[in-house]
Amino acid sequence: MGSQGMSSSTSPLVVKKSQVVIVKPSKPTPEVSLSLSTLDNDPYIETLAKTIYVYAPSSKEVQDPASLLQDALSQALVYYYPLAGKLHRRSDDHRLELKCAPGDGVPFVKAAAECTLSSLNYLENMDEDLNQLVPSYEAVASGGYNVLALQVTVFACGGITLATALSHSLCDGFGASQFFKAFTEFAAGKTKPSIIPVWDRHCLTSNNFNINGQMEEEQAPKLVDFGEACSSAATSPYTPTNDMVCEILNFTSQDITQLKNNVTEEVTTLEILAAHVWRARCKALKLSPDGTTLFGMAVGIRRTVDPPLREGYYGNAFVKASVAMKAGELSSSPLSPVVKLIKEAKREALKKRYVSEQLKETEKSLKMKVACQGGSGAFMLLTDWRQLGLLDEVDFGYGGTVNIIPVVPKFLSDICVFLPRKQGGVRVLVTLPKPAMDNLKEHMNPLSF
Repeated sequence: MGSQGMSSSTSPLVVKKSQVVIVKPSKPTPEVSLSLSTLDNDPYIETLAKTIYVYAPSSKEVQDPASLLQDALSQALVYYYPLAGKLHRRSDDHRLELKCAPGDGVPFVKAAAECTLSSLNYLENMDEDLNQLVPSYEAVASGGYNVLALQVTVFACGGITLATALSHSLCDGFGASQFFKAFTEFAAGKTKPSIIPVWDRHCLTSNNFNINGQMEEEQAPKLVDFGEACSSAATSPYTPTNDMVCEILNFTSQDITQLKNNVTEEVTTLEILAAHVWRARCKALKLSPDGTTLFGMAVGIRRTVDPPLREGYYGNAFVKASVAMKAGELSSSPLSPVVKLIKEAKREALKKRYVSEQLKETEKSLKMKVACQGGSGAFMLLTDWRQLGLLDEVDFGYGGTVNIIPVVPKFLSDICVFLPRKQGGVRVLVTLPKPAMDNLKEHMNPLSF
């Protein structure tokens, strides 16, 4: 297992940004007000998810990559016109509403950097300076906010970064990946996307979700009481603090095989690595043994709902599977019992009644202010990007990406991301207080398995 520390102290990166341009769909699109699904309305996910895609210099001659991508965006917005709209949360019922008007568009920034990507190790060792590469356009609050913004930065070597800021309320990881693929298909010269997007947000509202046929055979779902977990959350001597660091830890295929050899049952990479990271993180933070630590992960339901969502659905289609344990119990536990709890949580999350209960819980949360704040270290919220098709890329002149980086704000230290690794294995992004990060590396070391 290796790590990529993210440091900004010696970085030569200086980015010069041009004025923001509003990119509109290349053809007329509907003027409409769109409602979102219950899952989209979850206040916990109302944030702009920022991602940087890194492309090495092209062997082909790409004269003006920023203009190429600007034109591609304009074409993609004909199909994805809701992403050019403005989002706001209504004051009466606290539900999100997306307004699409003919004059709307997506903020697009062209930028330049005088250094080379190789001098920055293709962004593998950066932290604070990454914010120079992501769009920071702010809309006028009274008109709602833009749900998408893009920035293309061209480096002295000819390589580029393409950064997106996309509302999680409109797209989950699969939806974002579907849009990004369509966008790059237009940049590659295609005239329509390989997958035609559909809205269909009514399919995942609590009023329309149907669990007929499983009412009798399923027991009541075992939902973790989030409020109770918050009230008894474990504490760490390292928090609160502003001395937070972000690291990407590399697990090779051999590391993961070694981990799997520690349990007797059949186990997936996700299950064993999630259990290992959760336990190591708990030890690293020295969480109070009598307090509660919570593990949560997103479980996709695109294919499990009945009827299945149509191909092209790009809204949120996941529920949260959660496991709660006393921190002392987790720290001293072998991996096998932890893996079993994660397996059971995943299995429960795929049941219709569980999905129905989560929809009801989200509807309740719209009527009250979210009371539980993250950042204490007691919770670990995992999102797995390995199955999003990020490595199944479209060549628009630059081949595939050499790096993909989710830009996770430091105050969201509960977030953990599993990223694909082209050489096999998994890249694990974590954010922790600096002393705890040093501890984490010790507990994540293969010798401690």
